[in-house]
This record gives sequence, structure tokens and C-alpha cells, in this order.
Amino acid sequence: MSQVSEIPAFYYVEGRIPVLLELPHGGHLTPDEVKSYLHPKFTPGDRREDSDEFSEELYLDLPAAPHVLRFAIWRAHADPNRPCEDLAADGAVKIVTSQGIKIYQSDRGLPPRVRAEVIERYIRPHQLRLGELVASPAIEKVMFCHTMPGIGTGASTDKGELRPLFMFGNGGDDKGNPGDECYAGRALLLSLSEIVETSVEDLDMDFNFCDVIRFNHPYTGINSLDRFSIDELRGKHPLTVEINRDLILHNPENIAPTRAIVNRLVLALAQWGR
Repeated sequence: MSQVSEIPAFYYVEGRIPVLLELPHGGHLTPDEVKSYLHPKFTPGDRREDSDEFSEELYLDLPAAPHVLRFAIWRAHADPNRPCEDLAADGAVKIVTSQGIKIYQSDRGLPPRVRAEVIERYIRPHQLRLGELVASPAIEKVMFCHTMPGIGTGASTDKGELRPLFMFGNGGDDKGNPGDECYAGRALLLSLSEIVETSVEDLDMDFNFCDVIRFNHPYTGINSLDRFSIDELRGKHPLTVEINRDLILHNPENIAPTRAIVNRLVLALAQWGR
């Protein structure tokens, strides 16, 4: 019988402005339930590379003081950015990492009973809390916050391709047209992009990347959006932001100016449409 972890599913910080940031892949805890099943060659480095590295440094404790919901568990072991019913290899409880690394001893991943425990004890509570927050009148805008590898991974549609410094996703196309009218519109994405474009001179960008900004490539953010119905998201202007990790890997001094950009984005989002 597996052990039961006495660790939280998520951390929530109430904000002062009506913007919610969700960090689904920023957790750093390993549930006791999965430890005895780990593959002996699955390393802490594999686990770290599968996570949204530097999301804590870039999105937490911002001066703007948004609401923040952060998942507590490593993404390799539980992914609340997937529906609970998604049992694929890259689903809610993964079999391999986004780099294709085997996580558990069995090719089938965790035993079904343990997988169900992870879903019910960690993923579902996070998703329920996220749903409550999105439905709250105190939340007017929603931003799903991620970091991404600087080059497309083996499991990505852009394998081996350089990525932008920032990416905004609204479930739509590379022009910023949204996948549905309830998602953040093109005008909002263009406004946020202008903030980034006028701020990047503060960054050390002496490394390889493709563009400063792209829309809906290499991700559309649809995984985040698919967890809700259209009616639940209506009026909340939801969007996804991805920040290139190579900004920080290249020069850790990029953390402070990148945080400043994120803070400006959050403040602009709070004021949008007022």
C-alpha cells in the first residue's frame, strides 16, 4: 500500500487587484505515493527540466499583488493543466516527461490505483479551487503563467526550432486572433506585446532566439482553456503567457527586468477594458 503524503495540493495568495495568475507547473514537491515507483534512472535534473523552471522567480510576489494560485507538485508527477480524465502518456499523471524521459519503472506508469490517488488528492482539488476563483466576481482577468525551453523539445511540434522570448496564447492563430470570442482578444495581445517590445532593451539578449514575441506558437494555451466551459471564461479575458527559460539560463541577472515586464503586463491586464 502506498504512503499518503501530508503535503498541500496548491498554494493560494489573495491579491489586491482583480487579476488571477495560475502557475500549474511551478510546484517542487514529490508525493510519497509515487516515490517507490520511480525509475532508478529518473533524475532530479529530468524532473526539473520537465517543470516550468524559474516560474517562482518570474511570477511570484510581484509588486502589483495579483491573486496567485500555484500547484504544489512537480509537473512530472501531476499536471493540473490537463483534464483529470486525460490518461495519455503526457496527460494528467504522466508516463514520460516532455523531453521523452521515462518517469516510472513500468512502461505503463503508475498503477491505476495510485494514479487515481494522485488525481483525487492533488489535481482535482487544484482544479476545483481554480474554478472557484475564475467564477468569483473578485477575479476579472485570468493569466495562465508558464516558462518554456528555448528550443522545441522532442515531443513538441516545433522540435529543434528556436523559440521567442515571450509568447501569448489565446487558443487562436499566429496573428493573435482568438480561438473564441470569450478569450483574450487580438487587441489585448497587441497591447501586451507593445509592453514587452518597449522593455526588452533592459534584457541581456545575447543568445539565440527567433523573435521577441509570437502569438499561439509553439503553444496556443488551449490546454488551460479546455479545462473550462466557454460560459465560465466569458468576460475574464483569459490568456496564456510563456517566457523563454534561456533568458535566465543565459544570464540570471535577467530575472529582475523580466519580473518588471511581467508586473507591467499584470497591471495593464487589470486596467484593460476599464
